[in-house]
Amino acid sequence: MKMNKILSFFFSLFFFVLTGCSYFIAKIDTPLVSDSYRKNTSKIPTYCNDDKPALQQLIGTNGETQKAFQKMLQKLNRNLDIIDHFALWSLVQIYSRPDQSAPTARLQILINVEGNTGYFDFFSESHEEQYPYFFGVEWVLKKYGKKTSLESYVQMLEKNLSKKLILGKEFSTIISLKKEKIKDDPLLAAHYIRGSEILREGETLPFFNLADLVRHYRKFQKDQKVIVNTSLTPYNTGSKDHLADCNYDFNLYDNSIFLIDKVIPNSNIFGLTNKKSAFLAVSSQKVLPLASLLGTPLFKGDSKVRSSAVCIMENSEKKIWAFSNQSRDPGQHLFHLIRYGLPKGNTTPEVDKLLKHSRHLFLSEPVRLIIESNRSRSDQIENLLKLNLPIYNAEKLGNIWAYTYFQGQSNFIIDDRNNGNLTCR
Repeated sequence: MKMNKILSFFFSLFFFVLTGCSYFIAKIDTPLVSDSYRKNTSKIPTYCNDDKPALQQLIGTNGETQKAFQKMLQKLNRNLDIIDHFALWSLVQIYSRPDQSAPTARLQILINVEGNTGYFDFFSESHEEQYPYFFGVEWVLKKYGKKTSLESYVQMLEKNLSKKLILGKEFSTIISLKKEKIKDDPLLAAHYIRGSEILREGETLPFFNLADLVRHYRKFQKDQKVIVNTSLTPYNTGSKDHLADCNYDFNLYDNSIFLIDKVIPNSNIFGLTNKKSAFLAVSSQKVLPLASLLGTPLFKGDSKVRSSAVCIMENSEKKIWAFSNQSRDPGQHLFHLIRYGLPKGNTTPEVDKLLKHSRHLFLSEPVRLIIESNRSRSDQIENLLKLNLPIYNAEKLGNIWAYTYFQGQSNFIIDDRNNGNLTCR
């Protein structure tokens, strides 16, 4: 994948790099003192009520699937731990988001088990048939000492999960945009086209036999060439008590070397908290050319795709995780949040306020700045106009979901800019 390092473009603008960027950071990246700057932004709840701590929180892009999953857990009536929930909720995503959570997708995971955080990233660079998503779920099960097989979790789903899962808004929008290409693939068209129309939000998702896919995966398991990355890069935020470990090297960003993609990759983000434990995951794949995976409703894809940006900020007293996606440079957004003071957050509302803060993005070819003016204060806009740089407005930039652990309580935070569903119980 080609990354644009905009240092080469900034070389001719050396004066701007040394003075313009630092001026911008000094004037724009300032702490918020109130919510009065917010204009015409969503008022949806973005985290569970702190006054009534939830024993379990569920997040994803399809609220109806979350309801069905919780009904299934009640039906199972088993004492499941966070790893069991991880396996089950990850497999449900294959039904709910067959575009970005197919077995061929890349899978990135953060897991908090008994206070210890693990980061895992599964993808393949091979041109052979690869299933990083299945490989990753099974790898995590073994990592945490689970004896239950992947087949057993699939069997739990096929016996207890509703066969009438509802098509959510996010996936509905995606297949609507891809309607003509879906029609061109007879196997996908059989699942998603009714007459001359594409399936719509609120209709029933096509169900299929997931066990057959696992059996197919077993035939090629020894040929899997999946890369497992567990490393993160430390970033000094200016305080030894507020360090950050990220999968992007923000030391490059400090020197105005940004990693800018030509497109905005699609992805699916989901997670679950269970008392003091939690996991947050994101899956993604390239689906060009659009084709069915083995005749199923799943989109066959390539896991060699731009990763979501991930940062862990934690010490003995707290944990803050953040996943950034849906951007040409998801790392920039986390880098800016860290500059705002994200590692110093001490409550879920504080972190939520930072996520709602106006975002900006430096882009190249040509060099320009994009900003969410509808979330910006008037003094920020005035300072921006002083920069010798083309400035453009965006209604929304990126998508960042977070997990916090303060005073023994786990919480998720979703981004009010995009489709997301938070279930508290």
